[in-house]
Amino acid sequence: MDLESLRLPENEAVLAHLGVERVASPDTNTAWVIDGYSLSTHPELCDRVKEVNEAAGEPATFRYLYGKPALIATNGVIVAFGGGTYVFCVRLPRAEVDPRLVGERKEKLSEHPLLREKQLELEALVEGAWTRVDPWTVEVPKDEGLEQLAAHLQHAVKNASDVRPPQAAGES
Repeated sequence: MDLESLRLPENEAVLAHLGVERVASPDTNTAWVIDGYSLSTHPELCDRVKEVNEAAGEPATFRYLYGKPALIATNGVIVAFGGGTYVFCVRLPRAEVDPRLVGERKEKLSEHPLLREKQLELEALVEGAWTRVDPWTVEVPKDEGLEQLAAHLQHAVKNASDVRPPQAAGES
């Protein structure tokens, strides 16, 4: 699934938030550069995003978007993404997420215009269809937390499929 196939109305705001400029050619892949984009997510959080998807039975496809880990439903709707060291968001309204898993912004708004813009884009996402969750589930036992994150991911994939049914290969 290429980036152009993800340019759906449902993904517009999240792609705008995730989007950054390439630091190298698109075929550059190293430990810190993915598809030409700087890896801007801690490797342990990248692994955690994969782990949540695996625990959920892999209902979504894992891939990097602009150097950040993302999970994409079969219909092309982005259902989860990570960033930095602790940002993990699922495409579910806050009311549908266990309050013990809800994460909050930990840093103050940046004085740097570009960083501030990205922070405000994330805030706009989590005020609507997205919820920032704690990927490490500090408030619940580790195994229960992973199960809950997996269940939330499954719910997000189901919601995405209800809005935009999966398409056969080659359809747009």
